[in-house]
Amino acid sequence: MNKVEIMKCYMSDKGGMIVYFKNDKGQVYYEVHGREGEPTIVFSHGVGMNHETFSKQVEALKHHYRIIVWDMPYHGESTNIDDHLQFSLTAAEFLVEILNTYNIDKAVFVGQSLGSFVVQHVENMFPDKVLATVHIGGGSLYPKYSSLLKLFSPLMSLMINLYPSKSLYKSFAKHKALKEDTRNYLEKVTSQRGKKVIAHLTKEMLNDMIRGISAPIEKPMLIIYGDHDLAFIKKLSIKWDQNRSNSQLVVISDAHHIANQDNPESLNKELITFLNEHVSQHHVSKNNLH
Repeated sequence: MNKVEIMKCYMSDKGGMIVYFKNDKGQVYYEVHGREGEPTIVFSHGVGMNHETFSKQVEALKHHYRIIVWDMPYHGESTNIDDHLQFSLTAAEFLVEILNTYNIDKAVFVGQSLGSFVVQHVENMFPDKVLATVHIGGGSLYPKYSSLLKLFSPLMSLMINLYPSKSLYKSFAKHKALKEDTRNYLEKVTSQRGKKVIAHLTKEMLNDMIRGISAPIEKPMLIIYGDHDLAFIKKLSIKWDQNRSNSQLVVISDAHHIANQDNPESLNKELITFLNEHVSQHHVSKNNLH
């Protein structure tokens, strides 16, 4: 692991702890909510977003779990990293370093879209750190996808760069969110980091799919998609669930790709049910050993 350093740490007005964490790859912002000693849930967002996308999940869970939300590199208050680094793999290493700072042995990892790829890299590289995973609008990185996807990368970058900035952010939000509040949030946060970040991370997602991971993830898994999400996301989610014996598939009604914001009440209900089944029992079992 890299040399790590806490650059800044203070309590927020909302009661959580705000931390700026640095290693030799860059600096990331994260927040810790809930009580020490409770099971830990770590949330990773999608392209162009930040930790605020999970605000409703934090509120619903913080009284019974320890919650970590963060701005992945290139997002929010976090810095960029070297563009030559593999994004999802590097982000996974950041997450494990954060957990090690608090001596957290295991956690549940929740990923939305790009965040789902990061979560899969965490389990692939650090399986002992993972208790269970949740994937919102994600897709399996095992087996890897055809290298023909590389043909789409320059085309996607060209389209994004040619698109007028304001129109791009509005279109990005419209094709990922159903509710006006979610769309307004997406427009705001994507405009803060600009088209270059969207283009780079879209390319990184394609590269992730081509590289894949070395083995399927084996820990208990909840796969979620919104009923208004894109057809290929639905197809990927269904196929992923069918190919795994350890998964549950849930469709969130009245929601698009950012289901955690479009319909937080329904998603939180499904998430809590999953956590009660796979996390609470583990926590009770572990406590009984002491």
